Amino acid sequence: MYTLKLLSPAIDSFAFKGEEVSNLSFIILNTSWVNLRFDYDSVIRVLEFKKEVRARIESVLDHGAIMEASSDWHAKRNPIPCGMTIHTGISCDFGCLYCYIYDMGFTGKPKPYNLSGLQLVYALTVNPYFTPGVHGTLLAFGSVTEPFMDNTLSRTLEYFRSLRDYLGNPQQVSTKAIIPDNLIDDLRLSVDPDISILISLSTLRHADKLEPRAPPPESRLVFASKLIKRGFHVTLFLRPIIPSITDREIKDILDKASSYNIETIVTGTLRVTPRILKNLEVSRVVDINQLKNRIPENLKPRVQEAIKSSDLKSHIIREAEKRGIRILPASCSANIDSHRQACAACYMGPCGLEEKLPEVDEEGVIGACKALGVRVSQVRIQNNIVNIKCIDKPDKCRVLKHLIISLARRTPKIKITS
Repeated sequence: MYTLKLLSPAIDSFAFKGEEVSNLSFIILNTSWVNLRFDYDSVIRVLEFKKEVRARIESVLDHGAIMEASSDWHAKRNPIPCGMTIHTGISCDFGCLYCYIYDMGFTGKPKPYNLSGLQLVYALTVNPYFTPGVHGTLLAFGSVTEPFMDNTLSRTLEYFRSLRDYLGNPQQVSTKAIIPDNLIDDLRLSVDPDISILISLSTLRHADKLEPRAPPPESRLVFASKLIKRGFHVTLFLRPIIPSITDREIKDILDKASSYNIETIVTGTLRVTPRILKNLEVSRVVDINQLKNRIPENLKPRVQEAIKSSDLKSHIIREAEKRGIRILPASCSANIDSHRQACAACYMGPCGLEEKLPEVDEEGVIGACKALGVRVSQVRIQNNIVNIKCIDKPDKCRVLKHLIISLARRTPKIKITS
């Protein structure tokens, strides 16, 4: 059994007061059930915990706030491969030429997200695809905004605290911004103590052209070093890898990162649209012909296409290995790593401490399906893949899929049959 394993021993150094202590105690008492087996009992306890948190929030929020949270996108959408993206704001003013949010319809004027911290917690508890708790759905802060911008920092800290205090899920944030020294303590007091922090960087030499209003790359590395000294888990996020830029600078980037005590990296592929391609061409620092050779011929407006980048990633991995830098296969693996957990929910795994993977067998999976009220006709487990024939409604089968990813940490292959 995992008992009282929600937070690391570092929690002793946190100054929880009043209601925060109550919330933390609530989580610990209600997650002591977390064990190494995926079965009927573990799923029932997840559902009970989710219901209890929801009831606690309902006792505090008024009807209007509850309705707003219930209709929010956080209450409805499926987690993506890296987990549930948490939007602490909308849009960004850094103006990075490769940013895709403008193709998604967001303006350049950023603003904090509209939900309060408690509303966000409530939204997640009504989301059928979200699993609460330390071994639940991974949380990824960022996506359509910069979480540490002046416009969004306060809301980001609020979300960190609320999600930590009420749900306890593993947190990760990706950023190019820099928090002032006097606010780093506020960050430490707000976050999950094992939070994974990704410092995004694509270039040292051409940031003024490609990321015109973002903090300088070396300033980000200085900030990363300060976080490392404070005990944070920091990873260099080489995303996006820009052909003719990141690959040509990689030796200098890795050497500079090492000089600031960064020991792990994650790589990420550039995604392009016609607008992004035009931006990079106008910059006059990107070899646009090389980039065009890596993308489909007919890009569609607002449709993001990942470039071919396997050779670029292999080159970066070789250079990192020469320097003794650990390479993690994806951003979510950095989250798993910082929380000393394990995951085999996709082809890149197992990631993390493999011995910490939950026990999964056919009997347990059948019990989990029963707990969810999902009808299945066959369960077969092969290596880390859970094969299921689901004879229920597609939405219920989708709930089962995400529970297997988050709680069993295995790869689900679900065939829906009538």
